[in-house]
Amino acid sequence: MNAKFVKSLLVIGMGLSLAACSSNDPEPKKEDTKVVEAKKEEKKEEKKEEKTTDFVVSKNYNKKYEIIITMPQDFTKIYTPADGVEVTGEIVNDSFIRYSFENKEADTKKIAAIEANADATADEVAETFNKGEEDESKLYKPYQVGNYTGVNKIQDYSYDDYVTYNMYFNLDRDGFKGTIKVVVEKLKAEADDSDTEAIITAILDNVKVEKKKCE
Repeated sequence: MNAKFVKSLLVIGMGLSLAACSSNDPEPKKEDTKVVEAKKEEKKEEKKEEKTTDFVVSKNYNKKYEIIITMPQDFTKIYTPADGVEVTGEIVNDSFIRYSFENKEADTKKIAAIEANADATADEVAETFNKGEEDESKLYKPYQVGNYTGVNKIQDYSYDDYVTYNMYFNLDRDGFKGTIKVVVEKLKAEADDSDTEAIITAILDNVKVEKKKCE
């Protein structure tokens, strides 16, 4: 009887031991759920980052339609600056996009701004601005960069360290047919001006333009 009683106790003890071990095992379903949720959060973060990779500005015309332009925040994705040149970008007054190209050691600096414009040709823009202007230096004149045609008015004041190019270029792309305004300021003392055309071309090659009716 004693032997049987001891065996019974051993069997019960083993059962309790196994039950205790199984209760300590991890719950795979709960762990898997946490992993899935973590992956979803990571994807959400990635999407948020994607949304903030572009500058977007728009201009409203008589509440009938607006022209929206989009450019990358990181200009170096579309243009390779010279050694030592730092490139920064920003949206100014919710109306235009501005990039700065600066080499502090070499004391060089350029500023390029992009702004949406009406669905008019560059010649029509020039005709409007030139009307009644008698000063030859203040007239918009035909201008071309690469394959892009437009008009340009140069401002070069003796009291200013910069010379300014005010340009309107014709664009016919993705359903938009009109002009984009590009303004470039550069230091007069800057000897090497070889990158100005490259900057303008990078802008015109990569700007996204959309015309949208106002609701």
